[in-house]
Amino acid sequence: MRGEVAAFRALGAGLAVVGNGTPAQAKDFAAEYELPFPLYVDPKLEAYRAAGLRRGVLDTLNAGTLGHAFRALRTGARQGLTKGDPWQLGGAFVVEPGGRIAFRHVSRDAGDHADPAKIRKALEKLA
Repeated sequence: MRGEVAAFRALGAGLAVVGNGTPAQAKDFAAEYELPFPLYVDPKLEAYRAAGLRRGVLDTLNAGTLGHAFRALRTGARQGLTKGDPWQLGGAFVVEPGGRIAFRHVSRDAGDHADPAKIRKALEKLA
């Protein structure tokens, strides 16, 4: 998604990430990866539950995870030490002013990320 930040902002999007580690871990992560947007933390996983995101060993580690891992290795990405809840999966959302969800992606397993083109399309509809 890093390569899409400018395109998303050009469409009027404000970007933020919610992690499930501690504030100190988030600060270190944001500095290490030079995040160009806010990183919030939810160590109690309340936002994850409210968003309907999946959590569990079998949700995180399954056959799909291997495919995502091989894809990541081919592109040079490496999994670092997991911080926070290792069994909590993520998602991506486009939220309109007023709170309506214009796009929702719930990760099915580790490495299942939203398609940036689909996020861009949702943002274009709102622009």
